[in-house]
Amino acid sequence: MQLEQSFHIAAPTDLVWKAFHDIELLVDCLPGASINTAATASEEGAIPLLFKVKLGPIAAGFAGQGRLNLDEASNSGAIVGTAVDARSNSRVKGEAHFSVIAAPDGGTNVEVKVDHTITGSLAQFSREGIVRALAEQLTKQFAENLQARLPQPATAGDVHGSGVAGAASSAASRPAQKDTSSIDLWTLIKALLAGLFSSRRN
Repeated sequence: MQLEQSFHIAAPTDLVWKAFHDIELLVDCLPGASINTAATASEEGAIPLLFKVKLGPIAAGFAGQGRLNLDEASNSGAIVGTAVDARSNSRVKGEAHFSVIAAPDGGTNVEVKVDHTITGSLAQFSREGIVRALAEQLTKQFAENLQARLPQPATAGDVHGSGVAGAASSAASRPAQKDTSSIDLWTLIKALLAGLFSSRRN
C-alpha cells in the first residue's frame, strides 16, 4: 500500500534538513517508536527499532531494523526497514521517502511517500481507511514533536522549550524522558467511524 503525507515546519530548510540527519531525533518524534536498546544492529549502518501498536486488548511490538539513506544534493532521503511482531507472527516491511523543500513563507515543507506491506494475523487491520487514519495521526504528531524540538525564532515572545541546539543533534538538549506509549489504533478507528457517520448525516 502506498500513502502520501505532507506537513509544514516553521523553521529554515537547512535546520530541518540537519534534523533529518539525526535518526535518534526522528525516532524520538514518532509516537510509539523507540530505538531497541536490547537488540544489536544486523549490519553496519542499521538501527534496531521497536514500534508499539495497540488495538483494544491486542498489543503488538514490532521489533526490527531500519536504515536512514540521505541524498545531500536533493535534500531528500528514505527510511527503509523491516520488523516482526513475534506474538502475532506478523511482519511489516516498508520504505518512507521524504523531501525537504523550502516554503515561500521561509519555513519548510516536508513531503513523505510511504510504501509498505503487512503480513500475518495483523494484516486484517491494514485496510486502507484504518492505515490512512493512522498515517495522518502519526504525521501530525511527528510534525508537532519535530517543531517543538527545533529552536524557535529569536523574535518570538514565547519560546516553546529550548529545542535542539544549533545543528538539532545535541543529545543534551533532548527531553529527559521519551514517551514510549503505544499507538492506540482502536481510538483512531472510532474517530474514523465517527467522521464517516458525520459526513453521511451532512
